[in-house]
Amino acid sequence: MRIFALSDLHVDYEENLRWVENLSQQDYVHDILILAGDVSHDQDLFIRALEALRSRFYRIFFVPGNHDLWLRSTDTGDSLTKHHELLGLCQRLEIQTAPENVDSITIVPLQAWYVEPEEDPQESLFVPKHGEDPSLSRWVDRRAIRWPELNGHTTPASYFLAQNNPPSLQNHSARIIISFSHFVPRTELIFPTVEELQALGIPLVDPQPRFNFSRVAGCRGLERQIRTLGSTVHVYGHQHRNRRRHIDGITYVSHCLGYPRERAEGRITKGLHEPLQIWDTDTEALS
Repeated sequence: MRIFALSDLHVDYEENLRWVENLSQQDYVHDILILAGDVSHDQDLFIRALEALRSRFYRIFFVPGNHDLWLRSTDTGDSLTKHHELLGLCQRLEIQTAPENVDSITIVPLQAWYVEPEEDPQESLFVPKHGEDPSLSRWVDRRAIRWPELNGHTTPASYFLAQNNPPSLQNHSARIIISFSHFVPRTELIFPTVEELQALGIPLVDPQPRFNFSRVAGCRGLERQIRTLGSTVHVYGHQHRNRRRHIDGITYVSHCLGYPRERAEGRITKGLHEPLQIWDTDTEALS
C-alpha cells in the first residue's frame, strides 16, 4: 500500500476533468489518496470526479476547500450548510472525511479556513505587499461564499478549527501521523525559495501584482493543531504551487493540479502526470 497526495483538481476545466478520468484504473487499486480540497463548486462535477477517483484508489481521504463551498447567485442557503452537505455526500460515496488508522499510520483531515489580517492580525498569515489591493476585489470568495451565524465564533477559521479537536487523538497507537488541510498552515510555505524557482525555470515575475495571496492563505491555528498531533507529514493545497519543505521535524507537501494556464506557464510544475506518492507502507518511509 502506498499513500498519494493531490489537491486543487478544479474539474470545472474540461482539461482537468479529463486528467482525472484518464488516471490509470490499475496502478492505484491498493493505494490511498489524500485529496486536499477544491474539486469543484458544481455538485455534479464534484460527484463525477470523486466517483472516478474512488474507482481507482483503495481509499480516499478528503477535506473541502474554498471553491467547493462556492454558491451561485441563484443558490439559497449558505456555505456552511453546503460544507455539511458535502461531508454527507462523501459518506455516501465512501470517501473518508474523519481521522482513521491505516496499519501503523493515522490519517487526519483538518478542517480550516483562512484568517484575513483585518479579522485577527495575530492569527493571519498576512505579509504586506507593495501595490496590493487590500479589498481583494477580484477574489471570488467575496461574492461566492456566504456564512451564517457561526455559533459564537468570530471567524470561519475559528469555527472549523474547533471541529477538529486534535487533542482527542493524542492517545492514538499509530506511530506515524499524516495530517492534511486545504489551507496553508505557515507563512514560510507561501513564498518560493531560489532553488524552487530555478527548478521551475521561470523568471521571478509576479503574475498578479495587485493580489496578495497571504491575506487568504490560511491561519496560524492550523499549525498549532498540526504540532499538537505530532504529524510526520502534512499535506496542504490552496496555493497552486507544488512544494516540499522540511521545517522543525515535519515535512510539508503540496501537490496540486491547478489551472491549465498555470501549468502551461510552468508556475505549478513541469510535466504533472499523476498524484504524488508521499509514503510507502512497506518501507514505512517517506517517498
